[in-house]
Amino acid sequence: MLLLSAPVGEGHVAAARALAARMRTVWPDAAVTEVETVAGGPRRTALLGAAYRLVMRAAPGLYGFAYDVLGRLPRLASVLQRLGAPATARALRPVLAAQRPDLVVCTYPVTSGGLALLHRRGELDARTVAIVTDPAVHPFWVWPDVDETWVMLDEAAAAARRLGAGDVRVVPPVVDARFVPGPAPDGDELTVLVTGGSLGFGSLEHAVDAVLDAGSGVRAVVLCGHNDGLRARLDARADPRLRTLGWTDTVPAEMAAADAVLTTGGGMIASEALAVGRPVLFATPVPGHGRAGARALEHAGLAVVCPRPADVTTAVVGLRDDPSRREALAAAARAFSARDLDGALAGLAERVLGRAR
Repeated sequence: MLLLSAPVGEGHVAAARALAARMRTVWPDAAVTEVETVAGGPRRTALLGAAYRLVMRAAPGLYGFAYDVLGRLPRLASVLQRLGAPATARALRPVLAAQRPDLVVCTYPVTSGGLALLHRRGELDARTVAIVTDPAVHPFWVWPDVDETWVMLDEAAAAARRLGAGDVRVVPPVVDARFVPGPAPDGDELTVLVTGGSLGFGSLEHAVDAVLDAGSGVRAVVLCGHNDGLRARLDARADPRLRTLGWTDTVPAEMAAADAVLTTGGGMIASEALAVGRPVLFATPVPGHGRAGARALEHAGLAVVCPRPADVTTAVVGLRDDPSRREALAAAARAFSARDLDGALAGLAERVLGRAR
């Protein structure tokens, strides 16, 4: 089994690592290998990551514009996909030759393009699976020449099929095994965990202000990720209702200790919060995949989207003052995350073995 991802944002890598860990548990006799830099090779991967960070911090509207335009023009997206796939295929060939896998699973859409091209040319016999780590499906996620496309929502499955994906399967989002459902914190205060993902994207300071504007009985814990400047500015406030953290591996514990999770980012943080059984709020989500994913989860009854800071304050007040509303969202999260990932893996194993025979 070969798990492919790329460190362009932490979500793709986190999903691959979590799935690899689950595979090792479910299939103890299988050899599972993870490779995290195959989006056209290490140099191209690093360039993609740097460009993504720069655009999302300096010109997020530009990223959102490109995302939306290509979403509305799937034929143009397909042309760009075909132009980029050969470089990724070249980077994949030595990896695949060394590993000789029976199954290749990919959590990064650019890398999936290389797999699709090699599969179409008859250079890859392994079963291939593309996992969409965002709640919403964009044309760049869909490669008809991979064997399977895994999505987390029925609405996303319908979109993937419209874009030409063949075997589309709705499965639970893949998260670290430490994110498990648990009872809500027992306390007088409402604790809101605020995050913009690993890079601290979005208007996090405005989101924090909006949370604290809810007044007494509300406190905020902010995951600043690698955004050291954000953490320094928030710490300078010396507000007793505000606690900040930098890059940390204690996120599962922080989520378990929170009453709700508020994010400006996208799929992975929301998936982790749902796995813990916490209400999810999106605060002025980042353009592009952030907004699309927020809308998809809201349509599914799994999140509340707050387009303006005032909407954040209203939503937080509602969660504080109406425990039944909080529990309804938590119950939806628990039901969503209780679906059977091991069953999906068992079915995949049967299909892999069937191909081997």
